[in-house]
Amino acid sequence: MKDFKTRIKEKFDYDISALPSYINEQSSEIYADLIYSSGLTSRINVLENVKGSETIKLLNSDLALESGSNCASTFDENNAIVFDGKNLVTSRLMVGTELCNDTLEGTWAQLLLSIGANQQDRDLPLEDVLTAYLVKMTKKKNQDLMFLGDVDSLNGNLSHYDGFIKQWEADTDVVSASSTETAITSANAFDLAKLVYDNINPVLFDNGANVEIITGRQEANAILTQIYNDKDYSANIEVVNEGSEMSFILPTTNITVRTYPQLNGLGKMIACPYTYMWWGTDISSDLDGISVRFLEESEKLRLRNLFRSGVQYVYSDYFVKLVLGA
Repeated sequence: MKDFKTRIKEKFDYDISALPSYINEQSSEIYADLIYSSGLTSRINVLENVKGSETIKLLNSDLALESGSNCASTFDENNAIVFDGKNLVTSRLMVGTELCNDTLEGTWAQLLLSIGANQQDRDLPLEDVLTAYLVKMTKKKNQDLMFLGDVDSLNGNLSHYDGFIKQWEADTDVVSASSTETAITSANAFDLAKLVYDNINPVLFDNGANVEIITGRQEANAILTQIYNDKDYSANIEVVNEGSEMSFILPTTNITVRTYPQLNGLGKMIACPYTYMWWGTDISSDLDGISVRFLEESEKLRLRNLFRSGVQYVYSDYFVKLVLGA
């Protein structure tokens, strides 16, 4: 009976032993794809090379405008620039799987489908498919954790640290857009989104901060439905679907509503200034984190990505959360 390595060579014309070299050669492209190509991490700040925790340094100052004539100005020590900070703590995580001959043979089509390969891409090299699959798995699991992480969760994928949603909900300094409505429906969704918008600090817009209202696809569809049900035909809404996200400009405003799959059906709307959100990781510096190796003894391909992940935000009063009635 032919061993796994021989079968791989015959079916895919590929020498498994070359996989580690391929990973090393392509590492910069792989890391760039993991961190910056799409999703939440492409929009917020990324702190790289974070091995445990790192302080996000903040500068706070309110300098007075004083008279400069006749040497009359006096230095007011209350005008001093203050440097403050907020710690971002990361956790060590792993995403991985093993493939034996039978599973690779039986799931090749599914692997191609999962990375978005088109019909003309069916002959993609083995190493490209495996690394693309590993990157996609990492992105999905990491974004789930970034949004929905909860150290008290019984879900092992989410219990590594508290994500943005739990942090925002517990933060009393985050602005609350309170409503007596008890759920987001097609009869009130636009009104609730507008309520969130109306509570955004104008300073963010005055300074060109990148602010979006984030929610789930179900909630975003309810916004559009209310607009059309109210027969607001003057609202020319261009809806953009990109990957797992949908976005559009909220009518009567200049703000983008964007959906993230992690928020679908949760009844959440949050106005987020991405400028003040951080993700910490060591992906770009941990060259041994990504690996695709052949295990001789068990004749399996092991795909693994070891990395650190953690989230933090600053200036709570620049964020707005929708608070529904009981």
